[in-house]
Amino acid sequence: MNHDNLRPKPAARAAPPSLTRLSGFLGRVLQKYPSLVRHPHAFAVHFPIVFLYSAAVFSLVYLLTDTDSLEISAFHFLAAGMLFLPVSIVTGEVSRRVSYSQEPVQAFRIEIYYSGILLVLGAAALLWRWLDPFILRDFRWESFLYLAIILALPTLATIVSFFGGLLTFPLDNNEKS
Repeated sequence: MNHDNLRPKPAARAAPPSLTRLSGFLGRVLQKYPSLVRHPHAFAVHFPIVFLYSAAVFSLVYLLTDTDSLEISAFHFLAAGMLFLPVSIVTGEVSRRVSYSQEPVQAFRIEIYYSGILLVLGAAALLWRWLDPFILRDFRWESFLYLAIILALPTLATIVSFFGGLLTFPLDNNEKS
């Protein structure tokens, strides 16, 4: 049985009216390719989430197993998360300005605030681990602080993700399960 007829076909959409307010290179690109308005952020945002969670999990598993390759992988995950985090922040800001300019600003303020904390703590942890490769191997009191930062990163990513997700999937108390 062919189910293709049951699936709705995506309709071609014109550029949102908010794109007409953008000028310069970004405005021209988004007017020519309106699908770029939301899709880059939705694509990019998952990378720092999974990488920062992986950095925390691999750090904990390293402490349980003392397998050096797990600690090195945790560092690589942290670096990858910090590489993609600015991409997610920039694409999120573009999406906010273009697609959600009429939305209430409180969720955005929370997202921006916790994204800033996430960026600062993640960069600090990455630099710390880069300068002290044995921060978890030679466990000392500083290691507790480093580990606390590493474990805070997924929590912060979850907070940012929750408030970002509310824009796409709003909580509706009137909706029946």
